[in-house]
Amino acid sequence: MEKKKESKVLAIIALIIGILALILSWVPIVNNFAAVLAVVSAILGLIAIIINRKNKKTLSIVSFVISVLAFIIVMATQSMYSSAIDSVGKKVNSDISSSQKKADDNFKWAKTDYDALVVGDTMTGLGGTNYDGLEAKFGTPSDSNESSSGDYTVKDVSWNNMGASKYKSISLTFVKQADGSWLLSHKYQSGLE
Repeated sequence: MEKKKESKVLAIIALIIGILALILSWVPIVNNFAAVLAVVSAILGLIAIIINRKNKKTLSIVSFVISVLAFIIVMATQSMYSSAIDSVGKKVNSDISSSQKKADDNFKWAKTDYDALVVGDTMTGLGGTNYDGLEAKFGTPSDSNESSSGDYTVKDVSWNNMGASKYKSISLTFVKQADGSWLLSHKYQSGLE
């Protein structure tokens, strides 16, 4: 007994939707819509196969296979895109961590070092810690400037670790003495524990 001709209307609709899903399945973000189209096409293709169970089913089977293929491609590209995004995210986090570690390593101040600084007279700096040796021990300050007012010359210096995981800063003010030395007249810190 020869099979009857296939009922093609539903199969053609499923095929058109399946081909559209297949085309969109490669496009990031849009492939979410393609997944929905692939499911709709698969359902229509399956219904077309059932309707044509005693007839030829070539177009119905082709539309079903294309819709399944489109859905598989959507899942594969979603996985590929998310893997690429994760890889970039890990690289960025790694770069940030290494720059934070470098900033932490370059900042040599500890709370005990700060506490050991002796603040002298606020106007003259007499009795305060001498600036000599601080650069050798803690490195060149991030910022340094001098200003004069009347008989006094003041030097403000600070050490900062801007790129670190936790911001730390030391700000010191020194007053220039007659012999050319600098004595501490004010100190401030932020972030030291």
